[in-house]
Amino acid sequence: MRRTATFVIACVLALTCTACSSNNEGKIQGKWKSTGTVEGAPPGTVTAEFKTDGTFQMSALGMSVLTAKYKLGSGDYVNFSDVQSNKPEKNARVKITITGENMTWVEEKATYQFTRDK
Repeated sequence: MRRTATFVIACVLALTCTACSSNNEGKIQGKWKSTGTVEGAPPGTVTAEFKTDGTFQMSALGMSVLTAKYKLGSGDYVNFSDVQSNKPEKNARVKITITGENMTWVEEKATYQFTRDK
């Protein structure tokens, strides 16, 4: 279960783009449920929630495994800070593409699929 938290931390970068717009504005907020395996966890058992107050929580099998603050970056990128998990990294940057009710989360070495949880 600890490995689930590592996929948010995997692509730690200190780059931040200013004056660039986000493709995820108005689309990312809410709860998303995994549609495929995430770090060994079966489909549907991992949820990612982007709250309107800029906080993020990831849960696996109903247990919180990661919390952070998030900020939309340029294009499809989302920057995470103050990451609280079992790993020492405190910042991460991932590519998140949203098409309708589907979200694709791309890290350095892995891609994960989610669908909006209604």
